[in-house]
Order: sequence, then structure tokens, then C-alpha cells
Amino acid sequence: MLIRFKKGAGRQDSAGQESGRRKAQKQDRLPVFPEFQSAELRESSEELSNPGCGWYHVYTFRAQPAADGRPVEEEAWLDESCRAERLALALIDIGDFRTKPLSREALLHIGQIMEFFRKNRKQLLLRFVYDTEGRGMEREPLTLAMVKRHMEQAGGAIRPYLEDILVMQGIFVGNWGEMHGSKFLDEVSMCELIDTLYRVTEGRCFLAVRTPAQWRRITGRLTSGGLKERLGLFNDGIFGSPTDMGTYGTASGREAGENGSWSREGELGWQEQYMDAVPNGGEILSCMPFKSSRQAAEDLAKMHVCYLNSIYHPEQLDHWRKEKVEEPGCWHGLSGYDYIGRHLGYRFFVRNITVKKDELQMTIKNCGFGNLYQEAECLLVTEREQGSSSCRRLDTDARNWKSGQESVLTAVLSREEGAAGSRLYLLLRRKADGYILRFANEGADEKVPLGEFLKG
Repeated sequence: MLIRFKKGAGRQDSAGQESGRRKAQKQDRLPVFPEFQSAELRESSEELSNPGCGWYHVYTFRAQPAADGRPVEEEAWLDESCRAERLALALIDIGDFRTKPLSREALLHIGQIMEFFRKNRKQLLLRFVYDTEGRGMEREPLTLAMVKRHMEQAGGAIRPYLEDILVMQGIFVGNWGEMHGSKFLDEVSMCELIDTLYRVTEGRCFLAVRTPAQWRRITGRLTSGGLKERLGLFNDGIFGSPTDMGTYGTASGREAGENGSWSREGELGWQEQYMDAVPNGGEILSCMPFKSSRQAAEDLAKMHVCYLNSIYHPEQLDHWRKEKVEEPGCWHGLSGYDYIGRHLGYRFFVRNITVKKDELQMTIKNCGFGNLYQEAECLLVTEREQGSSSCRRLDTDARNWKSGQESVLTAVLSREEGAAGSRLYLLLRRKADGYILRFANEGADEKVPLGEFLKG
């Protein structure tokens, strides 16, 4: 029998053998590390107080300074409960200037308000309003041009403080600035106002509108400049009615169309999919029967909520304070209020560690309702037996550690990192200022113990 060979087959076999030899040689050169003992990785229910998420109080100011020259400190007295919060909603009433530009005194006062919160180390939710009594149509300017003029002026006053602002809520108009009860909520006017606000804040802080329908209408019309990636939602009617007091509609998405208001179920599904990269939050309203903390947590997770008013509505919040978490684990016995508060925003938990040959693999779960919205550096820290230490940046973006999901990080270890007696830690710090972001692991302070390579 004549056996026919394909042209070049011999060369392919030879190349395959050579490749196999190189692979074997590479494996022979891999460092042989001592046995690795992983740390005990248990989830903690501790309050982490990480920036960019949590409970907040509302502080209301008039842009027109008080005639008696009262300092801002007296206008916004912070009691002990307020001091513990990392966030604050500053609501600045500019209704005195309905028919005229903001005065020089008002602009200086706005700057003093911003300085007050910077001094007290509060990250701001900021809202400019013409109305604080639910009478927006009466109190807002007659023309869109005047609203835009006020935005330009306010933008100049807050520009030195943009790094302190997490979210600017609304577009100045509507009852309580909540984007309802205004003549400027048609699609063209909304787009003009949000575009002006985005420009005067230089795209350096997040903006937010009231409803998903408004978000879709605006982003469907304004498609350039990165606005879409910086636009979130604020909802001051959460649980107040089946439509969250008009935040949602009653029709299906198919019936209402892309720009219409969908049913609560449809809008929650939309938020779960599309609102995971921007900060969202608002206020809880009471409804009867009260919403249980477990039911609330399910909805807040879909909304990716990272901040909530800590005093409104007190009846619903008190109901959560009386409830106890029944599920087993670290949360058992904690109040429903604390459970919700400690899941606002991002909450990272290192849940598994493995070392195979020279590869360290870490599984991190984001247990929070929301995500991290500011760039951070993830560092692998090595502490050696002699007392020296080193760290290196890992190739990951913690903004992609999505809520409710697990992310796997992989790092190839050096001989020094895998030496006998070396202890490994994980550390996360905000890139802008080096602020340490804590993990929800028992025993973790600024960094999470991962384990150590044993001696002998």
C-alpha cells in the first residue's frame, strides 16, 4: 500500500515537538513556591463609611444672604447624626431672582455654602431650585433664557468645588426642583437646560434627572460630548405609590414607546440594565402597607441606589428599624434599616483566594446595590518576614465590579511575592486623592489579608 503524506507534514511534526520542548522548559523555569495558606475570608456587616454612597440630610439655603449677615455655619448646623454622614444634599433656593440675574452677593454666598461643606468634608448632592413649597410654575422665570443665565452664573460660583460634587440633581425647574410642575419640561427645553448645565460643570460631576422617560428623551436627542455616561436618576418618590408618585407610568414599554413612561416593573428592569454606571438615589415615601426592608432591598438593588435621605419619610424608615434580618450569616439580627444603609452603593467582599503554580486568583463580589463611579487603583501588597513591604498595581478597573456579581482577578506572582514568610494583602484606593476604599471582609482595615506562604 502506498502511503501518501501531505506536503509539509514532517516540518509540522518537528515544529510541534519543538513547541512542546519550549513549553516544558518554560514550565521548568516557573518558580516553585512554598505552600500558600489562605486567610479566613468572612463577610462583615460592619458599616464601611466609604465615599460616594450612604445616607444624607438635606440642608436648605437661600442664595440671597441673610440681612443680618448670619454665617453659613449657623444656617446649616450639623448635629452629631449629620456629622457621621459622608454625603449631604445642599438645596439652594434662587427664587428671589426669578426676574433678574443672580447678584454678586448671592454668588459669593453660594461660594461660602460650598466652602462650608468642603470644610466639613461632605461630598455633595447639589440642587438649585426656584421653589421649596411645591409652587414651581409660579416661582420659576418666565423665559428659558433666564434659567440658562442663572445656570451660567451658578456654574461659575461652584466651579472651584466641582471635585466635591457627586451629583447635580435636576435642571433648576419644577416643584422643589424635581422636574415636575414646570413649563420647561418639553423635550427641547429639557435638552437645552441639561446641555447648558453639562457645559458649565465641564462634565466633571454627574448630573441627574427625575424619571427614566426624561433620561431616554434627553439622551436620544443629545448624543455627543459624553453626557450620556454622566447622567443618572434621582427619585424623591420611592415607594410612595405604584408609580413612585409619577416617576413611572402604567403602560408597558411597547405601549408607551421609547420616550414614554413605562410601568414600574418595566422601568425597574430598564434601570437594572442601564443605570449601573452612574450614581442614583433619592427619598423614601411611606405607603400602606409599609414596604418591608426585604422587598425594598430587592427594588433598590434593581435601581442601583447609592444614596438615600436619612430622615424622610420617618414612618417607613422607623418600620425598617423595627424589622430584623432573618437570613443566616453576618446580617442575621441586624435591623432592616441598617441592612439597607450598608448596601447603598458599592460593597466589595473578597470571597475566595487560590494559588496555582505562580498564579494568584481572587474572587471579589460586589454585595452592594450600586457600583463604584470614580476611578480607583487596586494594589497587591506584599509584607516580608524581614519587615519590608512592596506593592504593585493590578490590571483591573473596580468600576467594572458590578453590583450583585462576582469578578475574578488574576496576578502572576514574582519570586519575592511568593517567598516563604511573605504575607499578601489587597488594597483599593481612589485615584484622584489616594483615599482608601474599604472591603467588607472581617478583619480588614485599610487592606484585606489574603494569606501567606508558609515556611519549612
